[in-house]
Amino acid sequence: MLSKLSAAAAALALVGGLLATAPAEAAATPSKITSVKATPGPGAGQVTFRWATAGKNTKAFKIETGLTSFSKARSSSLPSSGRHAKVFTISGSRRSWTMSAAQAASAGAPIGSANHLYFRLWAVNGSATRAYPYLQAVLPRPAAPKASGSALRMASFNVRSAKLGGSRQWLRRATAVAREIRGQNPGIVAVQELSPGRADGKNKSTTGSVRQTTSLVNAMRSVGAPKYRLVRQNPYIKPGVKHGSQGTRILYDTSRYTLISRCAEKTGKRNYSSSCSVDLPKLSSDSRSAIRSAAYARFQDRRTGARFWVASVHLDHRHSSNLAKEHVYEGLRSRQIKTVTARLARVNTTHDKVVLAGDINSWQNNKGGYAAHDHLVSSGFFDTAGAQTRVNFQYSTVNHFDAHLSPGATGFGSRIDVIMVKGSKGAKRFANVMRPTNAARPSDHNLIVSDLVL
Repeated sequence: MLSKLSAAAAALALVGGLLATAPAEAAATPSKITSVKATPGPGAGQVTFRWATAGKNTKAFKIETGLTSFSKARSSSLPSSGRHAKVFTISGSRRSWTMSAAQAASAGAPIGSANHLYFRLWAVNGSATRAYPYLQAVLPRPAAPKASGSALRMASFNVRSAKLGGSRQWLRRATAVAREIRGQNPGIVAVQELSPGRADGKNKSTTGSVRQTTSLVNAMRSVGAPKYRLVRQNPYIKPGVKHGSQGTRILYDTSRYTLISRCAEKTGKRNYSSSCSVDLPKLSSDSRSAIRSAAYARFQDRRTGARFWVASVHLDHRHSSNLAKEHVYEGLRSRQIKTVTARLARVNTTHDKVVLAGDINSWQNNKGGYAAHDHLVSSGFFDTAGAQTRVNFQYSTVNHFDAHLSPGATGFGSRIDVIMVKGSKGAKRFANVMRPTNAARPSDHNLIVSDLVL
């Protein structure tokens, strides 16, 4: 009898063990998400997401955002999460959700940054998930500009150095560059790669030859715009001293603005002066030929009397597929822009508004970061690309002289050229001046223009 009971007990124990180790039933896969749409607003800095699904087997929805593109597909070369990744969880009963301005800021897109958010949405049921298959992007609703103040049409234009010749020699393009500027009628233009060297690009003395700087002023005159002048035309550095780019310049409309800063062209009788310029840092391993200059000056609006500062910048151009090295270059660009903002803070003793524009040589979707731009935004600068009206925003601001340009896959082009303002938020209009098909582009960068209210 005892042996029979023992056998029965052993059998029950075996059955119990088998039951205890049996795998749990897999969670059911959520219903397919058939559409996802994100729209800016309703309030400044906000985004509203809407999606469609039957909602079966769905306990929650998750929206993951990033400042760079990303993918969950194993076959994709993209990282699984974007830079500054953030995940927001929404009830499974919802079919829409509004991201607040504070939430957008926490995701890396505060008001004034003009940063867009890459995002993906998926349905969740415990361990089971089902994603909408497409990466999308959205720009939070921009802030409204001031209703009144001093209007300024500000532009930035990297015109490509005369030293970079080939079939796109500067003297063949100077008139086209001038026409492009005149066509937009800006009050002030931050110019890059406009060298005080020879306009023909030859590495020889400028004696008896016209400078590239002077040739632009001459070209403006030739297209019927003699009102434009440069703050500085001569070199910033003493001839013979090893130095990098001196191509950052400021062009202004003398009929609308008065130059207040004393920007001397000469040192004694020598045709150079460091006035209204600042040298930017380089890597410790670089030679002095890597030193770049930035330009700045103070202006007054002839009509309203408003005074403000303008800076033209062109940051280090180097990039690397090696992420560690790319971080080094991003760190350098950050130090360079900090040098400019520190100089502006030092000279701006009356706390005037400041407009900083130029080629920062980085963009939001850069895997190594967006350090210079991040510094400007954290320092109170407003990126005017976050304007109420945006023209050709889906195209990059650099064109490489390509005859045909395609829009960004998610509706946003790479902006390495920026116009940013401190002391005033909002912009009426931002334009990336270009045509998608153009075999005769005036430069390898597009002219960009912003309508501001200071």
